[in-house]
Amino acid sequence: MYLYQVPGSVTWWHAQILDLWTDRTYGAAVVSSSGFAALRVMTVSQAMPFLVMASGVATVLLPHLRGRYTEWRYHLVDPGGGAADGPSSAVRSLQRLLDQHAPGTTLKLSLRARGPSIRVYARGWRGRRVAVSLGFLALRQSDPDRARALLLHEARHLTCGEHLITGLGSPFTRVVGAWPVLLLVCGAGPVVWLFLTHAPTSSMMVVQLAVVVMRLPLVLLLPVIALWCAELAADRYAVAAAGQRTVLEALDATRASGPRWILGKLYHPPSALRRWFIERSHRPVAPLLLLLAGPIALLLYAVLVTPFGVVSLIALGDAPLTALASGLDLAHRDLLFWPWWAVILTVVLLWPLLAKPWLRLWGAPQAVPSAHQAVPDLASPSLSASPPASPPALHTSYRRRTHLIAALLPAVVLAVALLPRTGAAERDPVLRPDSATTATAETED
Repeated sequence: MYLYQVPGSVTWWHAQILDLWTDRTYGAAVVSSSGFAALRVMTVSQAMPFLVMASGVATVLLPHLRGRYTEWRYHLVDPGGGAADGPSSAVRSLQRLLDQHAPGTTLKLSLRARGPSIRVYARGWRGRRVAVSLGFLALRQSDPDRARALLLHEARHLTCGEHLITGLGSPFTRVVGAWPVLLLVCGAGPVVWLFLTHAPTSSMMVVQLAVVVMRLPLVLLLPVIALWCAELAADRYAVAAAGQRTVLEALDATRASGPRWILGKLYHPPSALRRWFIERSHRPVAPLLLLLAGPIALLLYAVLVTPFGVVSLIALGDAPLTALASGLDLAHRDLLFWPWWAVILTVVLLWPLLAKPWLRLWGAPQAVPSAHQAVPDLASPSLSASPPASPPALHTSYRRRTHLIAALLPAVVLAVALLPRTGAAERDPVLRPDSATTATAETED
């Protein structure tokens, strides 16, 4: 989807640069005004969607560089040698667990006092690493069950290939975490500056800029929900193998505080949501929520963005009804883009066939012992700490039913997206001033 949009994005940015930095469209007096200076600063914050996606692409395509930087940054070393007791014993037990749940993964030890408790990272496309701190080794000895639950959570990231996009040293999560700061400086800053300076063009520009600023955080909706889903799915795996109570206790023991807690909410779900999900991880609602998260995020983005577009058109001089008609037409064209929804529907319907090959691609074990020596099928909607009591055919039926229910939403949206457009945007005098002028001239003739 991102690559499909690149040509249109390049065209849009080219037009933005010409409009804001040259007098081609608005004239030298307007371009040199304080309002346009504010718009130019805000352009930096509008580049955030591109930066988020570009960082994600770089994270996936350059895992070797990321791995080297991460190992240098956190002083990660091979935890070998030592006596049979103490930290070396904990290291060997952790490596055995990794060999069982994520075969081929290498354990690394951070020598930094404030290093990671336990995080995954990539050291190449097939090189999987788990970094642990000395404090985590101590936890393994003092409370082995909690340490095991945390390790199982990270192992699930590895067996889904998520270590290539998230985890320790990920540029993608770094850029997502830096978004609030950039929004305040380059987004809200120009609006506040215009309001305080009372420049001649400020009254005209403040409303338009405020609408843009309020709309900007919505661009993070999709990547944030994707990162949340990865964490919730990893929690569900840990519950299946270690038990619900152990995972909840481990979650309570790893709560962050301060700025890290605030920015961490962008790539980790709130604790209340994680607890709610963990307590229901054995019910069909868990896989249904994960399957519907992507379609709901896209649809929610369309629902929330459209009103901002309508307000922008009204601020630029459109009549309310004309702005509403144009906003809905633009949403139909740009936000309910039917190829997107066709792809989403296809993935949801085919995921029961794709899930196991995808896990095998990243070295997931065929069967993983749990707290009770067995774990239900990982693609099943019902995961618990004990083996399934019902026949496998029944679980297959549940899986198929869950995917069919999840497919209803993208199917309905796809049907709406295929409906013919009203064409209101093409007739809008604000969006198409040349067309409006031509229509007026014809009426006068």
